[in-house]
Amino acid sequence: MSNGPMAAGPAGPRDTTYAGLLTRHRHAAGLTQEELAEKAGVSTRSISDLERGRVRRPQRRTCQALAAALALSGADLAEFLGSGGYQPIHAEPDDEPEVPAVVDRPLRELPPEVELAGRDGELARVLRLVDGHPRTHRAAVLTVHGAPGVGKTAFAVHAGHRLVERFPDGCFFVNLRGMDPDPLTAEQALGRFLVALGIKESALPDGVEERAGLYRALLRDRRMLLVLDNAADEAQVRPLIPSSAACLVLVTSRRMLSGLEVTARVPLEVLRAEAAERLLVSIIGEQRAAAEPAAVARVAELCGHLPLALRIAGNRLATRPRWHVAHLVAHLEDQRRRLTALTAGDLQVRSAFEVSYRLCDRNTREVFRLLSLVPPPEVPADLVAVLAETDVDTAERRLEELVDASLLEPGLSPGRYTPHDLLRVFAGERLALEDAPERIAAVESRMIGWVLRAATEAGFLLSPPGSGQGEETRVGIVRTAAEALEWLDAERPRWLAAARAGTKVGRYAEVLEFARAMHWYSEVRPEADLWREVFGYGVTAARALHRRRDEAVQLNFLGWALTLTRTRLAEALAVHERAWRAARETGDRNEEAWALQYCGRTELVQGRAVEAAEYIRPAIALFDELGDDLGKYIALSILGLALHELGDYAGAVDAHGQTVAFFRAPRMRPHGNLLAVALLRLADTHEAAGDLGAADDTFRESQALAAAANYPHVEGLAAFGRARCTPDPAAIRRHLETARSVLTETAEPWHHARVLDQLAQVVSAAEPGLAAAHRAQAKELCARVNTPESRALADRLAEVETAATRTG
Repeated sequence: MSNGPMAAGPAGPRDTTYAGLLTRHRHAAGLTQEELAEKAGVSTRSISDLERGRVRRPQRRTCQALAAALALSGADLAEFLGSGGYQPIHAEPDDEPEVPAVVDRPLRELPPEVELAGRDGELARVLRLVDGHPRTHRAAVLTVHGAPGVGKTAFAVHAGHRLVERFPDGCFFVNLRGMDPDPLTAEQALGRFLVALGIKESALPDGVEERAGLYRALLRDRRMLLVLDNAADEAQVRPLIPSSAACLVLVTSRRMLSGLEVTARVPLEVLRAEAAERLLVSIIGEQRAAAEPAAVARVAELCGHLPLALRIAGNRLATRPRWHVAHLVAHLEDQRRRLTALTAGDLQVRSAFEVSYRLCDRNTREVFRLLSLVPPPEVPADLVAVLAETDVDTAERRLEELVDASLLEPGLSPGRYTPHDLLRVFAGERLALEDAPERIAAVESRMIGWVLRAATEAGFLLSPPGSGQGEETRVGIVRTAAEALEWLDAERPRWLAAARAGTKVGRYAEVLEFARAMHWYSEVRPEADLWREVFGYGVTAARALHRRRDEAVQLNFLGWALTLTRTRLAEALAVHERAWRAARETGDRNEEAWALQYCGRTELVQGRAVEAAEYIRPAIALFDELGDDLGKYIALSILGLALHELGDYAGAVDAHGQTVAFFRAPRMRPHGNLLAVALLRLADTHEAAGDLGAADDTFRESQALAAAANYPHVEGLAAFGRARCTPDPAAIRRHLETARSVLTETAEPWHHARVLDQLAQVVSAAEPGLAAAHRAQAKELCARVNTPESRALADRLAEVETAATRTG
């Protein structure tokens, strides 16, 4: 009877979702998430996200790699791949004739070892995989894949030299010339192997199957290392894999070779910044690098941390000893000249890219060129479909072909991709050379229009009932508020760029509608700089269209964004007053009420609670007169904050209680973020009034709602509140750690600094080093905010640090 992780438990429905099957098979294999990640060549975070259902559908290659790592077969394999939406790829049978060995001499045919930088982790992984390979069936097969210029051959050769002593019967290296117009065929490669093993050329059998059978028989009892460099595809590699479990095959390819059954896949990415800089220093010399460290770092960054580009840049500097490193930076900064600057002798980054590009078909090359128009970092398939004027399935298929060619990296979620910085530059070069300016302009116009419409649609889905905002679906990319929030988060670089471009070219009606739709999204992502820019475009568009009423709305939104900065409050109040005047001029009494509410909010942030209440009360009355319940209760919540500041806790609890009751109504249920805010404010007042039990309960509910609504700002503040309501030191630290981790994801440094200050106080006795680190980070955040409150906190933190240094 099994008592392991897969032992039978209470009867219940079997989880056949992809997440459930992945978890079950991983437990059955006795693997941790980290161990499975290593075997499959994917990140631990990806596996964690898949098992928690955070990724709805895995990438095809991820699904296949996990199935192979879990050694699934038959019905289990079909069910596993099917739950991910894919069909299994069937392995070819291995028919091997009985042929005796001909020679028994060790081969030593590895190229000379080359210097390798920044690959310690990948190399250690290869060594672990080789040591842990069970010598029970076929040879261990490790594929090394990555973009052009990432250093696959150098890595494989370096690994080969580290491993060669473990294979006493020798090693063999062959360049399969997979990127050449005329690659080496499997039959030709087998011929080379067989001749090296002692078979005379005249005795070589004809045909791939015959040669493969002889080859496998000769290697059956040998322990050999085979390095198959620069493979074109799976068909070229499969016949070259021996059946001896004592052999190791290292395969390098620009393609991922997803259809090949392997022991593990080793993706090579660009180097980390530190490793990239070390590689440059090793070429140009430490003294020269030390004289211009910032320029060296910038060269590494402009090279995209790509090893080939770094070597070329280093060689250019090494052969020009009188150049300042900053001189090369100036060349590389100009995107139009960057690839030309990355040339040294016969080494060219551009040439390495061109080989892969030319091997793609015409339609895939077109999609690759279009990638240069999409703002980084990610490229979504639905947008590419719009640019290429095709359907999403076709666009995704072409993007997957670019991934297979290592001209594009897959994102964590299906339908999203990331091009390397230099490949993006190369795509822009090809676009300018191959596409007419008129076509490029038409594609850019199509992108601006589609992105603005999609963002507008998503934004309106976040509008609560009674907001007076709504839009019929026109693009159809999202259906629910949760999907809208996810899309807007992921697509921020694209819609922000579209708003900039749309304003620049005068597409004011679209920009104005977009800015109007962003209001409720901005409430859950309160980032001052972002919304100051977006709503600034809204004001510009409204004025250009001579739409004074819309100008009032956008001015109120802009003033709110200025209030978020905490440093431009007088300007924010003036903007809201202009909005009030515009609303009065146009007879828009509803926007007049909103302007009063915003003026009160701004006064409150400035610490003027009496003045705030003087604005808020007429706003509430006007909302009530107009029958605008949403506006009324939002204003009532602000009044509750003012009463709190004035010490009228009973009045504040009443105001917040009414607001909570309104947002608990069934029709408001999909907008849990609004209830989370109302509860947070009520909890703060309970805490101030000394009712810590009620405060903790209310903070807890607010935190849960905010987490469910993906509202990290309120989630973090609620956790911070819970830390203040408990006497338990362990609970205090737990809540503060939660607040710190959540608020890290937001753009409000002041609240994050407050949490770090409290956390430093909690850990100072037991972990003084950690406390010092928290204080230092809090001081940096205070400097970013630069308000009287933040300066006071920074001064106190400095005093604490000075005292700690003296006593230490």
